[in-house]
Amino acid sequence: MINKNKGCYAENLAVCWLQEKNYFVFKACQTQSAVDLVAVDPITFKTRLFDVKTENKRKDGSSISRVPRIKNKNIQIILVDLKTKKCRIVEPKQGVVWS
Repeated sequence: MINKNKGCYAENLAVCWLQEKNYFVFKACQTQSAVDLVAVDPITFKTRLFDVKTENKRKDGSSISRVPRIKNKNIQIILVDLKTKKCRIVEPKQGVVWS
């Protein structure tokens, strides 16, 4: 699978995953946007912004760290493992200061 298709596939998996968690999900219109998905909780109307990344591993099996396209504490990363088709939200590391 070519890289562009991997990104689209990962984004679609993330949309389905968020919808399974009862979020309303909206995809970005721009291809180079800092935000890939906007999710809204239907009960509290709390909005969450996500940047979707595919999970990659080094040859030794350790995960490669991913950061958002822009440094904004409101944007969270969803890592998608294309082999297992599982998603997870990456919690910000302790001690990281966004400037």
